[in-house]
Amino acid sequence: MSIRTRLVTASLIALGVGSALTVPSFVDPAPADAASYYGAIALSPSTGQTGRSWDYQDPSRAADTAMSYCYYDDCHIVVQFSNGCGAIAQSSTYWGYGSGSSLAEAESYARYNAEGGYIYDWVCTSGHS
Repeated sequence: MSIRTRLVTASLIALGVGSALTVPSFVDPAPADAASYYGAIALSPSTGQTGRSWDYQDPSRAADTAMSYCYYDDCHIVVQFSNGCGAIAQSSTYWGYGSGSSLAEAESYARYNAEGGYIYDWVCTSGHS
């Protein structure tokens, strides 16, 4: 090893760069038996009333809960999702719905399906935003 190489290495270690390069950085993976969480959004198109649910162990319970918070006769489930997010968008002409692994993705699909507009309502399961 040359003197120059030793000096550069010593300088990097003194600055803390050497130790930062040798310490691995990682994110703990989810356990193999990680739970799936389900969510849903119900909408009454005539009134704009919504019902939302998140972190349920099965999709039917998530849908039933969302419906129980939407009190009008024309309420229906417009979006269901697992381990992610759901969103509703409203434009001057249409309602749009979307789901995705992140809120940004769900909102993007909802706006696309509404042909623009704004996000009217949204919900995510735990660990997703």
